[in-house]
Amino acid sequence: MSDIDESFVPSPPSDFYETEPDEAPPLPVPARVLRYSSRKKRWAQTSNCARGVREPLPSTVRLVTWNLDFAAPDRKKRLLAALSYIQQHVLDCRTISERPEPCCILLQEVHETVFAQILNAEWVRRCFIVVPTSVDKWPDQAEYGNVTLVSRTIPVVNVSAITFGNSKMKRNAVFVDIKMSIPAHEDEPRLSGGIVTLRVANTHLESLPQGTAARPRQLKLIAAALRGRGIFGGIVAGDMNAISPADEEIVEEAELYDAWEGDDNDEGFTWGYQSLEQLPPGRLDKVLTTGQEGFVVDQPERIGIGEAIGRGKWVSDHYGLVTRVHVVRED
Repeated sequence: MSDIDESFVPSPPSDFYETEPDEAPPLPVPARVLRYSSRKKRWAQTSNCARGVREPLPSTVRLVTWNLDFAAPDRKKRLLAALSYIQQHVLDCRTISERPEPCCILLQEVHETVFAQILNAEWVRRCFIVVPTSVDKWPDQAEYGNVTLVSRTIPVVNVSAITFGNSKMKRNAVFVDIKMSIPAHEDEPRLSGGIVTLRVANTHLESLPQGTAARPRQLKLIAAALRGRGIFGGIVAGDMNAISPADEEIVEEAELYDAWEGDDNDEGFTWGYQSLEQLPPGRLDKVLTTGQEGFVVDQPERIGIGEAIGRGKWVSDHYGLVTRVHVVRED
């Protein structure tokens, strides 16, 4: 199976060049994944991520996103605490031998010094494939980046990444294409009503007020990639750094839809309560979709509230989010 999918190269939105007409948009770079071999006792790069996946394929996938704060001390302890929390309290796997329901875990701000801790975690080795294959696959000279874990119960048929050309903070988006099934009618002998491909993006848009001008074009580039040929629907989740009034409009401008249906208030805020920075709380982290019929994303719920490794030592300055993505019949 090739790890290069020509349908993955998107056309940029028509207004992408409005502010920088001489800058060509970066194209997605095909990538590979890491899969642990219990027989060989090592991680190996592969493009054959569907091996061993049994039908029926899942119609529902759990989606977790969490910015883990690269800057705070005790990076290793905080990362391991986050993985343990997701394992036990979000995905309800009480032991490392328990396999989670079909899921994607999207992490942002993983520091380069703790990437290996993800690969050393026994639960991750048993149950997940990992993207990227190394920190060298992040934007050049990046000290931290995005990491996506996909449970082995989901076939991954394509992986890619886009480095934002307008980013001064070395930000990018990581894409995984996953196969899911349309539920069959109860009276049908088939295992499913068909197979579709969903594209899931993990991103961390430009930070701080000085990043306001960069975020709209970064999100539009992601949105264009989520609508590639042969893709049933697209989802992007992560730290959108929505800190200014202008950020309230960029989701609609990118023709995406926010899975959060509530107001932007304390009930939805994901940042500002466990941070030392003097900025007001806000809903920085989001789950956005392309909105096609045939798949539904539940209202996200916050996770990681108050999680700490010691007094005042929060696992992250962000709360995470968890939701479910459902492929549904249209008839």
